[in-house]
Amino acid sequence: MTDPTPSYAKYDLHLHTYWSYDATTQPESYFKHARKHGIRCIAITDHHIIDSEKEVAAITPKYPEIRFIPAAELSVDTSFGAIDLLCYGFPKERPPELTKVFNRYHEWQRAIGAAFSEGMLALGHDFTDAHRLELLQSYRPAQTIDLQGNTHVKGAFICDYFVKRGFIAKAGDHPDLINRLQEKVSFPPYPDVESVTAAVKASGALIAIAHPFFYFNGHDIKVMDTLREECSLDGIECAHKIVPPKYTTLYRDYCLQHNLFSVGGSDCHSDNDINDSVGLHNGKDEWLDEFLARLN
Repeated sequence: MTDPTPSYAKYDLHLHTYWSYDATTQPESYFKHARKHGIRCIAITDHHIIDSEKEVAAITPKYPEIRFIPAAELSVDTSFGAIDLLCYGFPKERPPELTKVFNRYHEWQRAIGAAFSEGMLALGHDFTDAHRLELLQSYRPAQTIDLQGNTHVKGAFICDYFVKRGFIAKAGDHPDLINRLQEKVSFPPYPDVESVTAAVKASGALIAIAHPFFYFNGHDIKVMDTLREECSLDGIECAHKIVPPKYTTLYRDYCLQHNLFSVGGSDCHSDNDINDSVGLHNGKDEWLDEFLARLN
């Protein structure tokens, strides 16, 4: 018989909290789960920001056995389009150029939210900035909105809202609506890869490409080599739910060939998913010590 007991890795380096526009997890939930299952290192990698830092700073002293890595998942504009980068080990005192980068992401989140409302109005749908803020307030804590402003909305939430408002008949109509919306307005691009990675590297943080299966076109070495250079990669998220096990092995081999570290993460976004995902990414435990050695 198959052993029903999950095999938890000793780390999870891809986690989102309610400080991400599209997540609802309470930060301390990850520490409680890690303690319960012997996970000794976690990284909160909220989208585009590191705004959870003050809240997490109050939590970490209660869990001294768990190493916490200050991190963020930064989406950048590259020659291949948008790419998600996991950036690890930000210093407590951030250099001015890194602060500028995070300010740009705050501005981008508000700008893309505003463009979304503008496009909906152009299509004849009554979805103003005020409606968007009301929707955000339905699932995001007040402190996140106070700091980040009226940002874009999680896709599943906005899709359900549009169905309820009668803008679309069913969830399956949402992609077509987005295509028509994009014909009405220009969405701001993500910050460019060069300026973001330069500031991240200058701060001493490390960069890994997140969930790379589609970015790498499976295992296209030419694409992998180009992105390794263009994104200044130090590592690869070899273990992730959308990376087939065969490719985890191939990416790990590529890391060894090019002196990159390997990481794994669950990409968890909600408290409901913690028990079924956090620490269950199939990354090897020995990867953690290699990663921490590079981080130190």
